[in-house]
Amino acid sequence: MAFTLDELQSMITVDMGDYKLARGSQRLITRDLGSCVAVAMRDPQTGVGGLLHIMLPRYTDIDLGTERNLAKYADTGIEELVKNLVLKGAKRERLVVKLAGGAHMVRSEGVSESSDISSRNVSAVKQKLMKMNIPVLAAELGGYHPRTVIFEPGSGIFRILTAGKTDRTL
Repeated sequence: MAFTLDELQSMITVDMGDYKLARGSQRLITRDLGSCVAVAMRDPQTGVGGLLHIMLPRYTDIDLGTERNLAKYADTGIEELVKNLVLKGAKRERLVVKLAGGAHMVRSEGVSESSDISSRNVSAVKQKLMKMNIPVLAAELGGYHPRTVIFEPGSGIFRILTAGKTDRTL
């Protein structure tokens, strides 16, 4: 199903290394997920949710003092998203997640797929969610193609668009 121009313009854009919150039928969109991972999190009862576009696995001491964008990292970004969803009325114990991204965009003989940035991003996201006891309801991870995702927190619809492929809804 294609979107009208008005529908596309009404969507809340989530840039790389950022997150946005929405409620009900408001739609969040993030584009060009290559090795990055989209984390769509919501409280099904209140219909409040958020979409996070993670770029890197972990916030490190090297970043301390220079990097203030906590949403850029899996560990700190997920914590920030949870904290702000709770402030908007979500209940921590009801949060659920859908994931997309983590594509292997650069193939190199010197770096195995299991240790490239996309695999490390996916692993860091899954570990953080497991540690926080937030269940992953569905995911489309890996592969070799960039994705765009559209998330509607009220219904939980998580639509994945990939050039040259059939759109999927998780």
